[in-house]
Amino acid sequence: MNWLCYAHRRITPRQRHTNPANSPNIDFIGITDAPSDIKAGITMSHSHSFLLHPLTLALYLATPVFAQNDTQLEQIRVLKTVKVEADAEAAGGPVDGYHAQRSATGTKTDTPLLETPVSVQVVSRELMDDQQVLTISDAIKNVSGVYTRQGPDGNTMDSFNIRGFQVHSYGGSYMDGVKDFSRAPKETQGLERVEVLKGPSAIMYGRIEPGGMINRVSKKPQAEEFTKLQQQIGSENYFRTTLDTNGTLAANQTLLYRVNLAVENSDGFKDDTENKRVYIAPQIEWHATEKTSVRTGVEYQENDRSWALTYGTVGNANGPVDVPISTNLHDKDDNYRDDSTSWFLTWNHEFNENWNLQQRITYVDRSSVAQGSLLSAADLAGNYTRTYWGWDDEEAQIASTNLDLTGKFSTGAIDHTLLVGIDYFDEDYDSGGWASGGTAQPSNVFNPNHNDAPYDLNHPSSKYWYTNKNTGAYVQDQMAMLDDRLHIMVGLRYDDADYYSFFGASGLGARDKQTTWRGGVLYKVIPTASIYASYVEGFGSSNTSAQAGIVFDPQTSNQYEIGTKIELTPAVGITVAAFQLVKDNLTMADPNDITKIILAGEATSKGLEIDLSGQITDYWKIVASYAYTDVRYTRSDRMQGERLHSVPRNGASLWNSYHFGASGWQIGGGIVYRSERLGLQRATNPALYPYMMDAYTLLDVMVAYEFDVAKLPVKAQLNISNATDETYYPSTYGNLNRIAQGNPRSIIASINVHF
Repeated sequence: MNWLCYAHRRITPRQRHTNPANSPNIDFIGITDAPSDIKAGITMSHSHSFLLHPLTLALYLATPVFAQNDTQLEQIRVLKTVKVEADAEAAGGPVDGYHAQRSATGTKTDTPLLETPVSVQVVSRELMDDQQVLTISDAIKNVSGVYTRQGPDGNTMDSFNIRGFQVHSYGGSYMDGVKDFSRAPKETQGLERVEVLKGPSAIMYGRIEPGGMINRVSKKPQAEEFTKLQQQIGSENYFRTTLDTNGTLAANQTLLYRVNLAVENSDGFKDDTENKRVYIAPQIEWHATEKTSVRTGVEYQENDRSWALTYGTVGNANGPVDVPISTNLHDKDDNYRDDSTSWFLTWNHEFNENWNLQQRITYVDRSSVAQGSLLSAADLAGNYTRTYWGWDDEEAQIASTNLDLTGKFSTGAIDHTLLVGIDYFDEDYDSGGWASGGTAQPSNVFNPNHNDAPYDLNHPSSKYWYTNKNTGAYVQDQMAMLDDRLHIMVGLRYDDADYYSFFGASGLGARDKQTTWRGGVLYKVIPTASIYASYVEGFGSSNTSAQAGIVFDPQTSNQYEIGTKIELTPAVGITVAAFQLVKDNLTMADPNDITKIILAGEATSKGLEIDLSGQITDYWKIVASYAYTDVRYTRSDRMQGERLHSVPRNGASLWNSYHFGASGWQIGGGIVYRSERLGLQRATNPALYPYMMDAYTLLDVMVAYEFDVAKLPVKAQLNISNATDETYYPSTYGNLNRIAQGNPRSIIASINVHF
């Protein structure tokens, strides 16, 4: 007999070799009453499985056998293979290592990624810790086809290109599957995962940009008690302290809590700049009954940073101006501040083992103040002008909720997972007042003028506000048949969206209704490999603009995708996807007046994406990605055939980490590559020459050491990002006035103590 027990929880190399007595408790099905000498016969193989020595088990089972009849003997023979289900991964929960096996982002149900006929990539907490990820941009560099880009207000917010199309944190940012809003880069301390759903996502999430969405999955309260304290120091007087503490408030573990905290302070890499951040996220979870649970909490984030760090630099006819990256082209007093408080409540009730009802509610209250400058392009001599620009007391309140009923049942030989849901999103935005214009102040990139008098935000030149409401209803059926080899997914959604905006002395509104659908087919060629094909439609942003004084049709999209997903081992997986994505009714900033928009037409993105993640051996972990993206205008009066700016045709990343077992040492390193990108969108002025931004390759390295102090686990770690100190420009805003600058070499050292 081959008595083999499989366990899903892995042990770190250091635990495996130095402290087996502290290994996780494993519940061995069928032998939980075994005496200690029998359990001592359990060992671990190099493939992370637990081997039960045949002789030991045989002696244990033989004792009662001699006293039993033949029927009982036959019953024992059935137990030849014993499987261990120890803390299997759940969607939204912790990931063991770098490779996630389940997610709910693509379907809103807990589904194995191997059985999901859409492209979903997961960045795990362990990967973020190994890379010392500080922003969402740092996390998504590990995902194919996703790139950081310059937003409409510079880098005051998270802004990305996914499959060639822009996604902002105020349009494509989600927290635990619920839409939120932010003008500031989101904190990563409170996150368990960062998940990217590629392609139109309107079926599940309503009005959203077609490239995809980024879902931030929060850390949840756990049944165990622990506290993790980390201190980081680094380049540019960087100081950051984080805390993650978790425990129980009731002896029976029905009331749990978790608190995450981060305080960050640093100078900027530009002259006379600084960056500050405070983040706190307490939450509690109450298990009212065995079938009903409630989780609620608050997430507060305060950001205060110099405007020059958000804006970037300018260019001339040859591209970005050739000045040191530390050059500050703005007034020294220019700054940006954003405060955001988000409250959430999630409740879940299981009617039985097959039917479940869940509601998520989120309310966000945020405000910001900005004092900055709009810069002109520079001439070849370096001359440019600065025009004052900013806003006072910008406020936004966002309420959103969704209610999902999930049921599992069978009709004949077909197993169904049915999802029926409704969602609602209500956003009220008020700029308070914009101030812009005035006399353009002359300056020079080689000797910037920092002595301009600040302007008065109490006398705004214009006022801007809008309301945005969206109600949606959706249904989805995931069907499994042919012994779980064939999976078919069909979804349908109806949206009713109402938008009204007011600028200066005029306002415009529009109400749009849309029905969209998606379908997917996935076939498991073998239990660990599947092929799939899918079609999905999207319903995007309203094209109503009071600034432009015109109402365009809403943006729509559709995508065809084929791909394969393979679990090379239980710990290593690869996804390959090819797609064609079409977005219609695109708009863009008017190059003659950036406060207005113009219609750009239709664009098509075609590409190939490859993602690999996992644990190759007990000690070696890897994440790799590659994307080919060709996105261009395919129907446009102004830019027919032209590529969309800031999207590299080829992008790749690679990260490896290696643990040296009992010694406690760990090393890691990787590269990020981006090919040339279009820097200037010609728009209405064909005389402008579309310059290309150079390709770049970044090198990141890491070394860490684990040891104990007073029996407490401690990890010391050093990360160097952009180790070669390469100068690079990730993206632009499609003009010469606003070009994002990549961070120079950055060194961060940390000490992490686990109580």
